[in-house]
Amino acid sequence: MRYTFKIGEELVKVAPRSMADELILAIGEQNCRVVFDHGREGRCTLTLDGRSYESWVARDGDDIYIKMASHYFKVTAVDPRAAASGASAGAGAISAPMPGVVVEVLVAEGDTVVEGDKLLTIESMKLQSTVRAACDGVVGRIHVSEGSEFNKDDVLVEIESE
Repeated sequence: MRYTFKIGEELVKVAPRSMADELILAIGEQNCRVVFDHGREGRCTLTLDGRSYESWVARDGDDIYIKMASHYFKVTAVDPRAAASGASAGAGAISAPMPGVVVEVLVAEGDTVVEGDKLLTIESMKLQSTVRAACDGVVGRIHVSEGSEFNKDDVLVEIESE
């Protein structure tokens, strides 16, 4: 099975190759041996192909934030079933991944968007994240405005396929 992760603005395909004694992942075109030892308060050791990195990991919904070797990464698992169900339904309803508040609305009704475009900035548990278009189309209805509070699974934006 192949998974898609968004690292920064780049989509990366990852496929497990072996999980018997160790995890071997095909990341893009490269096979990597991965060992992930968890410690306290998000601290962990991440070993890639025998090279160890002291790291810190925090999770916010589907987003994983990693600090490794003085670099910060945001990794988001892309669920192909969610994107496919939104596209096949004609209107892609973008639902809230967690309760929170809208910080900024980045699109207007009638705007044309492509999959991955930024739609909203939201805040939950003092962490801000970006809500992105799950499919290509036209912004049909925006159900929230700046400062609006919402609950998990509330529809925030609807995208109509062209």
